[in-house]
Amino acid sequence: MSLTVRNGGKIQRFCTALLHKPVEKIFHISNQVLTFDTNSQLRELIKTGNLRAARQMFDKMPQRDIVSWTVIIKGYVTANNSDEALILFSTMRFVAPTVSPDTSVLSVVLKACGQSSNISYGESLHAYAVKTSLMSSVFVGSALLDMYNRIGKIDKSCRVFSEMPFRNTVTWTAIIKGLVHDGYYKEGLMYFSEMSRSRGLSDDFTFASALKACAGLRQVRYGKEIHTHVIVRGFDSILYVANSLATMYTECGEMQDGLCVFESMSEKDVVSWTSFIVAYCRMGQEEKAVDTFIQMRNSEVTPNDHTFATIFSACASLSRLVWGEQLHCNVFSLGLSDFLSVSNSMIKMYSICGKLDSASVLFQGMRCRDIISWSTIIGGYAQAGFGEEGFKYFSWMRQAGPKPTDCALASLLSVSGNMAILEQGRQVHALALFLGLEQNSTVRSSLINMYSKCGSIKEASKIFEETDRDDIVSLTAMINGYAEHGKSKEAIDLFEKSLKVGFKPDSVTFISILVACTHTGQLDLGFHYFNLMQDKYNMRPEKEHYGCMVDLLCKAGRLSDAEKMINEMPWKKDDVVWTTLLIACRAKGDIERGRRAAQRILELNATCATALVTLANIYSSTGNLEEAANVRKNMKSKGVIKEPGWSSVKINDCISAFVSGDRFHPQNEDIYSILESVVSVAEEAHRFDCGINRAFGVYSYS
Repeated sequence: MSLTVRNGGKIQRFCTALLHKPVEKIFHISNQVLTFDTNSQLRELIKTGNLRAARQMFDKMPQRDIVSWTVIIKGYVTANNSDEALILFSTMRFVAPTVSPDTSVLSVVLKACGQSSNISYGESLHAYAVKTSLMSSVFVGSALLDMYNRIGKIDKSCRVFSEMPFRNTVTWTAIIKGLVHDGYYKEGLMYFSEMSRSRGLSDDFTFASALKACAGLRQVRYGKEIHTHVIVRGFDSILYVANSLATMYTECGEMQDGLCVFESMSEKDVVSWTSFIVAYCRMGQEEKAVDTFIQMRNSEVTPNDHTFATIFSACASLSRLVWGEQLHCNVFSLGLSDFLSVSNSMIKMYSICGKLDSASVLFQGMRCRDIISWSTIIGGYAQAGFGEEGFKYFSWMRQAGPKPTDCALASLLSVSGNMAILEQGRQVHALALFLGLEQNSTVRSSLINMYSKCGSIKEASKIFEETDRDDIVSLTAMINGYAEHGKSKEAIDLFEKSLKVGFKPDSVTFISILVACTHTGQLDLGFHYFNLMQDKYNMRPEKEHYGCMVDLLCKAGRLSDAEKMINEMPWKKDDVVWTTLLIACRAKGDIERGRRAAQRILELNATCATALVTLANIYSSTGNLEEAANVRKNMKSKGVIKEPGWSSVKINDCISAFVSGDRFHPQNEDIYSILESVVSVAEEAHRFDCGINRAFGVYSYS
């Protein structure tokens, strides 16, 4: 029988060579051929996803070489079962001491260490690589870089990179990507520049990482230079590079350039759309964010969890409850409701829109919760004025185990301040000290606010004196505290002193100092600061700044100037500034101006109780009783009821809030029973006093 295949001569020489070899050599060669064939089958099984079958074949192999071990270990790493991969490598070293690890298996095992964050095992392999000279392999070096990057040991990653004798595009990309991922944007760009100078060939991944670094540093100029290289290399047609370009421009505030990149993209994925939705939200243009989301849905690109988390935030900022509820249904239909970021955003949206019952139901139904979930629900109740519920959720959080964050403590301190519960606030302060959060800027400013609102301005001042002088939030809180306590001189002195030492105020600081001027009626000084923020600090006054100035003008009796300022405001007029003018008109008896202000308020909110009640009072105080009656009749027909005030009392560490005619307290019957007894005793005492007075000839005509 003759061979008819190609390379028949080679096969003939191979067979002839076998005849001249010893028998044991022949068996060894045949085993090698068998092992090679089995390794090929192992690869094929793993490639098709049959890892279990591959493992069974591997366990039955009579002889395994380094390739066999590498293939099966790599299979487990690919399946994200890094623990089993490390066990197999340890087994190999124990049961097959003659099989020496090579660069391939070491690279795979290092990847397993990175996956499982097994730093001790990874460092042992690093030492082994140095000892056996495998460290000279660019593959082992790249794997080490990736492992240290994944574990967060970026300093060791840089050390490995500096000691590598050879580097390729993969190693350069790995070190740049690791630095940028950990927030070392400047260092990442330095390595990128060094790579370019050493004629290292940047690939699409390298450019994407460099663009992310430019976005982090807001270095649009350098980003544009990289954009030029991207176009020259033809990488701008690659989707994730184009996404990185668009994100770089939007992060740097260059929305128009970002839109040009976005519109030129032949293909857009969920990352492309989401980056623009995020950018619009960050710039305070939530309506454009919603429009972009609608365009995304029309393009049949399915949103992911990050998209929904952002768009729920936009709905919250716009107070668009109906939109949020519709999106909630969309989340359920897409099966994204179990994502924590989505659930947390929905809780925040419902809380801000005043639907705390929906937020609570959603929170209770969550399969798992993180500290953001707890902080969001606590903050929601706190900001809505439901302090008792906020503290209850905080108590449940402590029982559940999560360590309170600065946001959670700030919410509780806000509740304590708003309800003027000093003792409760001190307990939160003690907890902040215990958790080591007392030096946190958010907690510190909240403590200053809490003590100020609870009437303890001395304690607020003491905390402020212990803060860093460059803490703008705490400084603003202290100025605001002084202003609320009528200590406007101290507030202005503190502000002026801060300016002299080079402190740069922000827009919130200017609001606080304008409030201080409002409390003392210092109109000229208020205008000085109002102009200072524009002329010296290049800040555009916001609605709140105009509100303070309108309040100042009203208190100075200059109602005409106040109305003129409102009409000339570059911002959309809200009911706050008009209400300020309306109340001033009542105090001054200015009927016509008051009517105009009330009309503007009712155009924004047709059922605004404050506007209608104040307008009725203006008419009554000026003798226009018929007009006043018409306003009150209009209120009754629309079902408008003035929101009652409330008060609170703390008994046995339990805070209870009440409004006039409240019947919803759990101890409602007991409270009213005692109240009736008190009233009965008071009436009896009154009748007794009247009898005594009549006996002595004393009469009351009140």
